[in-house]
Amino acid sequence: MHRTKNDWIALISFLLALWFSLAGIVWVYGAALFIAYPFGIISFVLWRFFLEGEHKESKLIPTILSLGFILSLSVLLVTWLFD
Repeated sequence: MHRTKNDWIALISFLLALWFSLAGIVWVYGAALFIAYPFGIISFVLWRFFLEGEHKESKLIPTILSLGFILSLSVLLVTWLFD
């Protein structure tokens, strides 16, 4: 099966979104700002500006990014409240 450029962009954006969601909860010394948020921003930019067609219609990537962002901010808030 031949992969198109759009398939590769979607895959990279998906993997970066997963990394952002998993690493976004690491708020020790603000580490999430350096190890997660740049990847989340890159994933969003790839999804928003470079994907076309059926991959763009999929709401999986923005859903993962949104949930990861909410989780990251929740962990930060809990850390600030109970520290």
